[in-house]
Formats: sequence, structure tokens, C-alpha cells
Amino acid sequence: MSTSVEADLSVLSFESTVPRRYVHRQSVSEVFLTDCVTDSEPDRFVLGAQWPRAHAFYRGQAGRYDPMLLAETLRQCVIYLAHTHYRVSLRQHFVMQTIEIDAELDRLGIGAGAAEVAVTVVVSDVRRRGSQVTGLNAALTFEVAGRRVGSGYGRAAVLTAVEYETARWGVAGPRAIGSVQDGVPLDAAAVGVPGSGDVVIGATARRGRWQVLPDLSHPVLFDHPSDHLPGMLMLEAARQASRAEFGLPDVDMVSMSVQFHRFVELDCRAEMVVSDIDGEPGRVHVVLEQYGASMASATLLLESATGARPMPRARHGA
Repeated sequence: MSTSVEADLSVLSFESTVPRRYVHRQSVSEVFLTDCVTDSEPDRFVLGAQWPRAHAFYRGQAGRYDPMLLAETLRQCVIYLAHTHYRVSLRQHFVMQTIEIDAELDRLGIGAGAAEVAVTVVVSDVRRRGSQVTGLNAALTFEVAGRRVGSGYGRAAVLTAVEYETARWGVAGPRAIGSVQDGVPLDAAAVGVPGSGDVVIGATARRGRWQVLPDLSHPVLFDHPSDHLPGMLMLEAARQASRAEFGLPDVDMVSMSVQFHRFVELDCRAEMVVSDIDGEPGRVHVVLEQYGASMASATLLLESATGARPMPRARHGA
């Protein structure tokens, strides 16, 4: 067993990925984790991850790795540890409630090979009902070649089948899922993605509001079938809506803090509501609304490749 960060890193392997089931992915190509070593300190782990230089979807700006890779790697780390070290069954429902990331954009440059990422994770506030874990928190630090490239925080809940049914459907109980809402995607260039198939928002008749357009055939955002809007799609929609709102497709995330409040349905219209924050250049508040209620909320700090940040503007009318 390792007793220091240096010892952890010396034995960390990047030769192959962990079993895909432990990170809730169907495609092996979407599994970023490669290894996990423990420490003498309880609830502390170091995990290996590899980021491809040209991912099919998460492609950064200005020759940098996409900061969204931090969020997806965080998600995989928390789920993996829950299943492999905290006795959370694969049959239980795992729900991310909070995802926070802070990226060191100037240290995310793409080099000559795939990035080998060492992720230090400290798990805390492990909640239990008897011997069963019902939730946990995790603080993460990301390093590449010994340099810190970002940090993150995640909060997750583990639900029984009954708890999931209640959270998912409410007192009305399960229902049949209808057709996904139609909409016209924005031009890819307007939201800083390489192709039209990666656009996840469309314009609406109201300023400051952007329709979320899930594509159930998307090979990354819908890596496996889902009967609700995946969390990573919500994060991407928040980023694209912010870029479209400011007309700045080249800005990217320095940081993102997202809270998921309720499940978002695929067959009912959902919209991203974007507003800037007075006195804080580059900081944006985004709310995902469905049925007129807040289903998720996020605060983003945006910055261009030159270091410029969007300036607050006059508030939009309704």
C-alpha cells in the first residue's frame, strides 16, 4: 500500500482502462480511468486517467484540452470509487447532485502524446443507512506531468429503487416517455463546436433563453440509453448557451459549479436561461428550466484564449 503521493504516482498505470461498468459507460473509448491506488490515509486515493489528444466530442480551444474533460473525469472517479471501495452495488441508482471544476487553462496544452492524468481524490462525509452507503462527497486534484491542471468537487447520492422511483416520477408514478422536442440547432460556429451534430441548443423567441436539443443518437452524450437528460449534456448546454448569449464562441470555462435539483425529461421542452452577474466580468449564471421550474443551476467563469472575459451587459427583457 502506498504511503505518499510520490509512491502513488510511481505505481500508477496507464496501460488499459478500468472496466467500463464501473464508470457507467458503454463504449470503452469513453472510459478515461486507467488505474487506482490507495493510501495509508483513509478515504484517499490516486487514480490514473488518459485524455486523448483529439476526442470525438470534447475538443478544446486554442490547442488546449477541453476543460469539460475535468468534469467527465470527476464523474467517472466518483462513480468508480463508490462501486469499488464503498460497496455501492451496480444495481443501485447513483445520482450526481453537484459538480464543480476549476481549470488551469494555461496548463491544459495538448502535447505530443495523450495526457496521463493523476487524480488525487479525498472522499468525505460518507453517509450510511446501516451498512449501505447513501451518499458521499469527493475533492479532486488533477495533475499532468507533475503540474496541477485543475481541481474539482463532487457530491453524490445513492438511491434505493423506491427512492429513485419517487425522485424520478413523484407521486404520479412512472409514465411512458414521448417523443423528443423538435428544434433548430444553432450553427456550430456560433457555439464553438466543430460540427452541427455536436450542437445541443437552439434559439427561442425570448432573449436570454436557449432551447436544449438532446440527440438520442449522439455517441458521447448518449453513450448508453437514458430516459432523462444526462448531466454532462446539461453542462455542455450551459456552456454553449453562454457562448451564444455573448456571441463569443471562443470563450471557455475557467470554472463551473453546477447543482442538479431534479431529473429533466426528454419529451418536454427545456430551456437554458442565461444572465451575467453584475460587477464580475466573465461570470455567468445559467438556470435549466422545465415546467417553469429550476431543474439545475450553474455558475460559469468564462475566458477567451487571450485571457479576455465577457463584460456584464444590460439585463435582457422577458
